[in-house]
Amino acid sequence: MAGLVCALAVLAGCGGGSGSDSATDLPSTTAPAPSTTTSSTTTTTAPVAELAINHVQVVGSHNSYHLKPDPALFDALAALAPALAESIEYSHRPLTEQLETFGIRQLEIDLHADPDGSMFSIGAADALVGLEHSPDPTLSQPGFKVLHTPDVDYATSCLTLIGCLEEIDAWSSAHPTHLPIMIMLEIKSESVPTVAADEGIDLTIQLPWTEPLEATPELLDALDAEIRSVFDADRLIEPDDVRGGGATLEAAVLENGWPSLADSRGKVLFTMTDGGKIRDLYIEGVPNLEGRPIFTNGTPGDPDAAFVRFDDPADLGLDEAVAAGYLVRTRTDRPTVDARTNDTTRRDLALDSGAHFLSTDYYSASEFFDSPYEVELPGGLIARCNPVSAPPTCTDDQLSE
Repeated sequence: MAGLVCALAVLAGCGGGSGSDSATDLPSTTAPAPSTTTSSTTTTTAPVAELAINHVQVVGSHNSYHLKPDPALFDALAALAPALAESIEYSHRPLTEQLETFGIRQLEIDLHADPDGSMFSIGAADALVGLEHSPDPTLSQPGFKVLHTPDVDYATSCLTLIGCLEEIDAWSSAHPTHLPIMIMLEIKSESVPTVAADEGIDLTIQLPWTEPLEATPELLDALDAEIRSVFDADRLIEPDDVRGGGATLEAAVLENGWPSLADSRGKVLFTMTDGGKIRDLYIEGVPNLEGRPIFTNGTPGDPDAAFVRFDDPADLGLDEAVAAGYLVRTRTDRPTVDARTNDTTRRDLALDSGAHFLSTDYYSASEFFDSPYEVELPGGLIARCNPVSAPPTCTDDQLSE
């Protein structure tokens, strides 16, 4: 058991943030009201068509599928490593509720490849903590599965990528004038032993730990295919749409800008958390993401750079990237840390920044500890004119749905 708890502790510590960076029934809150307020900086109204998708700021959710682990697993961790258990002590509402009730317009989904099916049907640690349950038949199907960490922190509101996307698609189709939804994907492959080794911990317990698959060109092509199986091309904002006739995707973004908001309503846009090897595989042979549906987590100066991730809202490069024309996502809080103490420093920095997507676990207050910490735009708006990139003629009422 000590070895199990050690493994759980390692995973909680390294898996809390989504950059390698988590629904139970929670108290309901009032749905965001359509905006009727306007910016105080101007009284001039510009046609909506003049606004682009990078002129907007919205709230998103981090690890949007995540549910707190079963009490048996969570309590085993909390008994010996309470601080680490705290980092995964959060649950999200179902995706539909996030979109409808809380006005979330950016979602984040962690993926594990499972081309043959059944790889994640049974958690290796379950039997040791007395958990007995029948695997969900959905997990036996081939395709990408959605979870945070195999064997330990795997509770999720939607089991498969296609299942998650179908839920988003159903809501989107019923609300065809919604602002574009950004869906950020992280492709994960860490096992319990791998994570333990990275942390310098020698596991003393031998279990049939799940060994997730590393990304390959074939698996990345399969990922594209799953996206396209749910969303037709006319429902997607793709790199080719943005690049047009530009020499590179980056040049098109910096010189010509992003698609208009009017042309982007009712659509979704996919981005990738991963850089490094996975990004390199994804752009192999297609340096401008030709034919790909996902925008990479780019490095300014590279041909594929259009979306850039800054987990820390205090990063000095964030507003510079926004002003240059990149699309930017940041985090408003560290995994449960800021919310527990109601420390709004990071949140307020993110709100004041030009980041287009403000990712949080707390669009509603936690049910697991007593804190009023929440993240919302001023006035409870679904979207507002971006404080850095929006033109002076932008007014918040132009962004209503």
